[in-house]
Amino acid sequence: MQGIFITATDTEVGKTVITGAIAAALKARGLNIGVVKPLASGGFTDNNGQLVAEDATFLMKAAGINEDKRALVNTVCLQLALTPAVAAVQAGITIDMPEVISNCRLAGNEFDRVIIEGVGGITAPLWEDYLVADMIVELNLPAIIVARPNLGTINHTVLTAEYAKQRGIKVAGIIINKWDEQNAGVLEHSNIAYIERLTKLPILGKFPASETISVPDARVEGLAELAEKYIDIDRLIKAMEVSV
Repeated sequence: MQGIFITATDTEVGKTVITGAIAAALKARGLNIGVVKPLASGGFTDNNGQLVAEDATFLMKAAGINEDKRALVNTVCLQLALTPAVAAVQAGITIDMPEVISNCRLAGNEFDRVIIEGVGGITAPLWEDYLVADMIVELNLPAIIVARPNLGTINHTVLTAEYAKQRGIKVAGIIINKWDEQNAGVLEHSNIAYIERLTKLPILGKFPASETISVPDARVEGLAELAEKYIDIDRLIKAMEVSV
């Protein structure tokens, strides 16, 4: 399976936007790209009475994947906005991790390359003691860490990178989300400098916030163009090519 796993320093950092941006850029380049959000929390009931994840909807639209592939994109959708291990217990649901992994691999077989998005940070529990990091290791994919530009990000990013290293996860690089170039000052620029110095990992992009993009509303206008401009897509493609 050729692909990459998108993780982050924390929740609400913007993994879904970054995953969608990369997918949209690769689709625009003519690649048969798949997106997978294996587990999602905070789902809502759609007009057909089905529990669906807005993250999966956004990713499917960004990658141009039809609704009939939703089960392949998102195996488990939970209603409570909690880490999946807790949300599942509260709902009386057992998460079958072998099935989740199997679906990820099915997506890897159906598409030339697949981008898999985790939940929360790299140690978020998916089921019982099974963490996001365990999924990355089991799928044997390189990872991208999505980080914030603001105060505290050095600590969070360095710890995430170090934990990934301890688990034997190859991190292809770091993408800073919600970067504001016009207003970036000493804090933001020094954060990036220290992250590069301490993690020895490349910054593959500084992605800006955009009013044309919305995960809840599944708005992806201009997503591919922004990715090409602000993310090193060529380097990401190379990272995907070495995954197995």
